[in-house]
Amino acid sequence: MIFGVSSCSDLQKESSNSACNTALDNQDFDTAISVCTSSKGKGDAYMGKGGFNITNLLNNSGGETTPSYIANKDSKFGTVDSNASKVLYIIGTAQSQVSSASTRATNIQNAKNAFDNASSNFSGIISSDKDAALMYTFANVFAMQLGQVIFYDSLDYACEQIACSDNYTDASNTELVNYDGYIFPEDQMAKRNTYGTNVDTSAKLTCSGLDKTITYITRITDGLTKSGSSTSGSSTSIISDSKTAVCASFTTLYNLCSTDACRTACTTSGC
Repeated sequence: MIFGVSSCSDLQKESSNSACNTALDNQDFDTAISVCTSSKGKGDAYMGKGGFNITNLLNNSGGETTPSYIANKDSKFGTVDSNASKVLYIIGTAQSQVSSASTRATNIQNAKNAFDNASSNFSGIISSDKDAALMYTFANVFAMQLGQVIFYDSLDYACEQIACSDNYTDASNTELVNYDGYIFPEDQMAKRNTYGTNVDTSAKLTCSGLDKTITYITRITDGLTKSGSSTSGSSTSIISDSKTAVCASFTTLYNLCSTDACRTACTTSGC
């Protein structure tokens, strides 16, 4: 087992603050956020508010059973990236758990905010606390993937060409349902189309729109190094799988670039 963070509870304990420990034990995360005073305690409170705990991770890291609309997708669509859908399932807001796309959208934004706050609280102690470093890594993986959903999985159409002359609407293609975490190359192409039909310009602006993702990649690499954890286990493979998929998308965008400005925008040292 790679986790040294759980004892009786799913989350760590702030030994000097019984009110914090009680709130964490009771999963009263709003109270924990207000009463926990240590970086570790407050970080764990935000992780819980985002929907993360060790039990959820261990039980649900494989993700939901692939929905029929994805398993039986139209052959015109490319290979789907399902890593974000696994994150949604772990935090309890996958398509099979929450049927309303608009509710999922709200949940995703709220959870991302919580994981960003968790990352901020853990960041100062990851050099001295391996457990905190691992939680920091997960916080950034989850925030990054939720950001991918917000960025790529919110349009009402997808397409195969930058001009989007081959427009596939969500209404006519159920596999394109919004905020389910299943991201097709056609979803990514449609997002690039929102920045115009010039290949270099659209690639550069897409990468600029993903600048936070570049930051997440760097943090994930740093957190994983400081935690000393392996990503070969079933519960931690989502870290390496997420990083690999996102880095591959940056490589694709980088290879489209014809200018130094575009290449700079699409470069991340963490990949």
